[in-house]
Amino acid sequence: MRYKSAARSAAVCAVMTALLIAVQYALGFVPGVELVTVFFLCFCVAYGTACGMLTATAFSLLRCILFGFYPNVAVLYLVYFNAFALLFGMIGRRGKPIAVWVCPLLLLPLAAGCAVGAALGLPVSVLYRARLSAMLWALFGVLAAVLVLYLLLTAVRRGAAGREAAALAALAALCTVCFTLLDDVFTPLFYGYTPSAALAYFYTGFFAMVPQTLCAAVSVLCLYPPLVRVMRASRGAALRGEKKPFVPRKRASNDGRTQKDVL
Repeated sequence: MRYKSAARSAAVCAVMTALLIAVQYALGFVPGVELVTVFFLCFCVAYGTACGMLTATAFSLLRCILFGFYPNVAVLYLVYFNAFALLFGMIGRRGKPIAVWVCPLLLLPLAAGCAVGAALGLPVSVLYRARLSAMLWALFGVLAAVLVLYLLLTAVRRGAAGREAAALAALAALCTVCFTLLDDVFTPLFYGYTPSAALAYFYTGFFAMVPQTLCAAVSVLCLYPPLVRVMRASRGAALRGEKKPFVPRKRASNDGRTQKDVL
């Protein structure tokens, strides 16, 4: 039974990996639009951390084979999507809606830190101080926008299910921001960019981050309830299949009738 459960989990992860690859390939030509986040988020919430991390690793490696292998992109995807699966798998394992104060508790310190760093100035060269300050103010604006978006979504989507969708939408937007920032830090360090080139790379990624963040928030808000319901139903059907193994029925024996005929 244990081997059957492992085989079923591997099959589920393989199907989800293929779905993520198909979604990314189908929408790769549309700038600023991506649905990988909402599909993978619902999968991690429904199936848990173990299946989520296995799918994250398979997806990260397979997309690098299909779309071109770059060491920095492979490491970036492996780190980000495994952390993503760990976070939302733990959220799904709780079985309770996310508390209202969780998202503000995450967003407020980050936004305040960016504002303080931009206002007071960081101990860097005078040549890069103005650019770094502008970068921090831009990041502060994005985090503040995500916080306002969460408050608006919480006000519009009432009830436990609405608050859960709003909280997950805000967390998905925050994860998208963190993915771009992680790329802005890791890629310049990996290739040895100069400070000017690193700032130019940040601004390029920043303009691509804004529509992706909005798309992640809106897609999770709209598609999370039906998708997670379908995935939880499929997982429940699989678990019921494990608990009730197939037992062939025994055929009726004719031994007694044969003995009576002999007598």
